[in-house]
Amino acid sequence: MKRFLLVLCLAPAAWASDLVGSASCRSCHAEAYRIWAAGPHARAAQTLTPEQRQKPLCLQCHSRDEQRAGQADVQGVSCETCHGGGRFYQPAVVMRDKELSRLFGLVDPGPQSCMVCHGGQSPSLKPFDPKEAMQRIDHWTADRAARKPRLSMWLREKP
Repeated sequence: MKRFLLVLCLAPAAWASDLVGSASCRSCHAEAYRIWAAGPHARAAQTLTPEQRQKPLCLQCHSRDEQRAGQADVQGVSCETCHGGGRFYQPAVVMRDKELSRLFGLVDPGPQSCMVCHGGQSPSLKPFDPKEAMQRIDHWTADRAARKPRLSMWLREKP
């Protein structure tokens, strides 16, 4: 009986998804969200035919997190596809601390992250250049600059 109760108590936590959905990122990262939403990753799942949407081989790149999304609305290549499930690092108190957010699962994706889908097995006709691709989807430079306090403004405010 004790085992049954233990399984019953732990089961919902084990089945819960660590995904919160891209809309959850929008409140703090509005510019990054806008750029992502206008780009090809946000619409990757829409490029699949109904038959392809049933194939795990296609979904593993076009909508990697859709199958494990739980209650979150996740379609296409979402913020969490590259940055990791946000359930634990999404709270503002965690996100304000760079090291803490990484301890709670935030990932800084690099070219190797892209190669999971755009690597040698990709059906793309054009060779993939990670450096050029990262510049094309740059959604962090302007967003970070907008949030970063300017030193000159800080100096002017000092008496």
